[in-house]
Amino acid sequence: MRNYLLISLLLISGVVSAETMKEGVLTNVKKLTDSSEKFENPKWSPDGSLIAFTNYGYNNLYVMDANGENMHRISSATSVGFGYEWDADSKHIFATDLRHDMVAGKKIRKQALWSISTGGDSEKLSEDFTRMNMEAKLATRSFKQKRAARAAQKVSLSCEREGLYVISGSGQKTLINAGASFCPALSPDGSKVAFNHGNYVCVVNIDGSGKIKLDHGFNPTWANNSQVVYEQSTDDGHTYTSSDLYIIRADGSQKKALTSTTLLMEMCPSISPDGSRIVFTSFNDGQVYCADFK
Repeated sequence: MRNYLLISLLLISGVVSAETMKEGVLTNVKKLTDSSEKFENPKWSPDGSLIAFTNYGYNNLYVMDANGENMHRISSATSVGFGYEWDADSKHIFATDLRHDMVAGKKIRKQALWSISTGGDSEKLSEDFTRMNMEAKLATRSFKQKRAARAAQKVSLSCEREGLYVISGSGQKTLINAGASFCPALSPDGSKVAFNHGNYVCVVNIDGSGKIKLDHGFNPTWANNSQVVYEQSTDDGHTYTSSDLYIIRADGSQKKALTSTTLLMEMCPSISPDGSRIVFTSFNDGQVYCADFK
């Protein structure tokens, strides 16, 4: 069921900085979208004012106000919703597209990095590549002087064939987890990385030491420097049969269900920059929801 395609991911600021421990309680659940289309992969803007999301299959990219108003599509590109990230200014999104051109009777894969404004204007930031690796993204961003994210976090994370790498501000790469790694998320203080290794959510120190397998699950995100929120879903080989959100300490203790519902199948959690709210999608209806997070 999961797409294990490993692509490079540039992480920007906008994660929670507060260290207040969460009780693990969601209240005031609100449905933000009401559409015949189905959505996934929502992400808060760094200033908390907007939410971006994509269609199932990662085609198209949308933005709406944090209260669900003013929803509009800003890109109709193929695969633009896979691995996209907000710029630190909360006015642009960095994303890669996917195209195939016929050359001498062969289908050639092409990708490029784009800056897409919340108004829908786009700027191509790179030449076409057959695969968009992290070095290409970093070089492109440096060339365009869009380095706010790197300056803020000092490091970037890259999921490649060999595994999960940390890339320093100077461009030095360090392998911190070998094998299938995806969905990496840097802790607010930059000391740890939560990520998927196969079907498990893991945490590792930024230097690659102290790896801990937390639980079976997907799409980890940090609630603070000590707690991780993730989805735990099941499937029958054809479709998802259940999904709920959980919170767990970064040492693997104190696991608690955030949701336990029959009407919704909660997935793709994203926590607001101030830590007070959480946005997610439901597989049942494909809509975006938001709740207060305590």
